Amino acid sequence: MQIERRALYTSLRMNWLLDPDIDVETWQVEDYREVSLPKLFERLNDLNIRLDNPSFTAYAENFDSPEELCDALTGEEEEEEDADGQAQDRVYLVLFEIWRRLLPEKPCLSIFCDELDHQINLYDLEAVQSAEPLQDALANLLTILEENVEAGGEPIAVFDSISSGCANDLETFLCDFMAEQIDNENYSYAAELIEDFGEYISDLKWLDFFRARILDHTDSMAAHQLVRQVIEETISDKDLEFNFQILAFLVQGGDKDVFVKLVEHSLPLLLTEEDLLDMLTICIEFFHRLDAEKEEAALQKLYDQRAYRLSENPLDPQDPHLAELVAILHRT
Repeated sequence: MQIERRALYTSLRMNWLLDPDIDVETWQVEDYREVSLPKLFERLNDLNIRLDNPSFTAYAENFDSPEELCDALTGEEEEEEDADGQAQDRVYLVLFEIWRRLLPEKPCLSIFCDELDHQINLYDLEAVQSAEPLQDALANLLTILEENVEAGGEPIAVFDSISSGCANDLETFLCDFMAEQIDNENYSYAAELIEDFGEYISDLKWLDFFRARILDHTDSMAAHQLVRQVIEETISDKDLEFNFQILAFLVQGGDKDVFVKLVEHSLPLLLTEEDLLDMLTICIEFFHRLDAEKEEAALQKLYDQRAYRLSENPLDPQDPHLAELVAILHRT
């Protein structure tokens, strides 16, 4: 079963919403959840699939997923004639939505992945009044993962398999969602997510960092000790986004030597003017916290000298301002 089939169109719709000028056909990016059931059956009729509510339900009982149902209704001969697959996919998208509504007692993986995508997208768009539906979807995801692991699957492989059926990057979303719970001081739920999904996340350094952030709420000294350990273990990863997050944490109370060391290791990773400005902003905030007025002023001067440049411009690795930044950081 191709569980990624629906996710491809969800992804296309997500990209189209961000850029309505991309070349798509209406049926490819339509929100089928907004189409009435009678209209969906009318569309099937227009596509030479003649079903109504009772006949659909009865026929679908012979199949385990909307993908299998679509293949049976369209047939190999039609698929061969439809070289680009568009006619079959038009049928599939309609069948998928009808299945989702009429057969809630016959859930399948593609239906689950679509619902998870739906809840993630609503959450990202801030189009929900409560996070409870998303939390329920994540609880269902955990159940599916655990069942597959208990059946003999490897945790990371199982997670990757299910992720392939989603338009969203599940690992990235989970890490972002955990971080947001910590930002909102939902420490207990964040810790629960880390414990539940820890074995399924491939980039474990993020989880260690989140644990440190949660610990910082009750034991700042121990939290910063854990962060120093995380830095030592990940310094060779060359992950600028992660380093920025660690540096932002250190702004709140980190050791200067640790901060400067991580900045120096991160400078070769800066690729654009925007990266440099982000680094300067963090450094300014760090020295402001130290009440190091001269260093803060020097860093602010550097920032002002770069601020007029286009953010996407590539950064010259030999730019003299990089050496100047390092010199400022090492002032007594």
